[in-house]
Amino acid sequence: MVSKHNSEKYKKYEPSGSPTRYKRKDQLGGGLKLGIEYREIFNKILEYDRKLDDIVLRSKDYFDLVFEAFTSNIHKSVSVEGNPLSLVRVRRTSENYFKKGISSVDIGPEQEILNHLSSHFEHIDIIFKWPWTVETLKRTHKALTKNTGIEGLPGEFRTDDTVILAKDENGNDHVCMHPSYHGNIEKELERLVEWLQFSPYDAIITAVIFFHEFESIHPFIDGNGRTGRTLFQILLQKLGLKNSKLCKFEESILGSLDTYYQLLAYTDDTLDYSPLIMYISEALYDAYSKALEEFESKDALKDMDETTKTLARRSKGAYWFTVADACLWTPSVKQQTVRDKLNRLVENDILEEKGNTSSKRYRFKDPFYKEKHRMHKSHE
Repeated sequence: MVSKHNSEKYKKYEPSGSPTRYKRKDQLGGGLKLGIEYREIFNKILEYDRKLDDIVLRSKDYFDLVFEAFTSNIHKSVSVEGNPLSLVRVRRTSENYFKKGISSVDIGPEQEILNHLSSHFEHIDIIFKWPWTVETLKRTHKALTKNTGIEGLPGEFRTDDTVILAKDENGNDHVCMHPSYHGNIEKELERLVEWLQFSPYDAIITAVIFFHEFESIHPFIDGNGRTGRTLFQILLQKLGLKNSKLCKFEESILGSLDTYYQLLAYTDDTLDYSPLIMYISEALYDAYSKALEEFESKDALKDMDETTKTLARRSKGAYWFTVADACLWTPSVKQQTVRDKLNRLVENDILEEKGNTSSKRYRFKDPFYKEKHRMHKSHE
């Protein structure tokens, strides 16, 4: 698969001056100029998302690949905002979360990693319940920044005017924008979440426009970047690209910080979203391509018969099921054959089982079930 992402070609999109200033938009995304190239990229991403859905991995392989994607994305996102932890430390903290159930430590950078993991493995169904409201945005910020020692109060909007700082390739800060007047934050965010409910655009365009407007409003004193990027990731999943979470796209999007911040400023200055949308869509395409290669290389079903493939794929959408339930998925196959194939999937670390022969139940083996269950229980 050939990468389409090349940040160099976007460096020509410069704002007329710096720093830029927040502009209230009469119509978010108005005047988009996206040609056939964007449509081809978007259709490919949809295709890759569906293919990822069809691939079944052994539980351990799935855990390893998802673990790598999450730790890579989290590390890249928080490091841009000044978190000093190396990727090795982020992985170690993440291992403590998954293997030891540690979700709270002393205030500081490790807690920020744990907050991000919690938001992705539990908050997607609780904090991010659809439709989104202004309270959703506040809860997201609070969940990500609590006990991290940030400036300002987690989940509380700023009450003064500020500037948006950007980092160059050498890690130096410079003022790139004056965001929304603090007295208009609530009103501008209300407009944004209302627009989100009725956006006429596809998943990527909607998520990019939402992300850019959120960053331009800059509602919090600190933590806007990591909050906006988390909202962007969850929004992609909510709008249909559910396997985007398997992709290491933050390293593509944030690989060239100069280009990233320049495009954000260019969009503020011109209200032309097209270059930013193309830049991020190409980064997503690149990340999807690499994820698909990795998942296909670990496909546990590639040498199995069609009946076994059907049973494995159907089990992904089921809870505990019996042999009789599984027979409904393959009506032309004898019950004993179905039972044998289900047991083979158990042996191959794809399904798990409970009960004896007469009352045996099966379900797809989700290596993250424990974390999801634990976090959901805490909100009951």
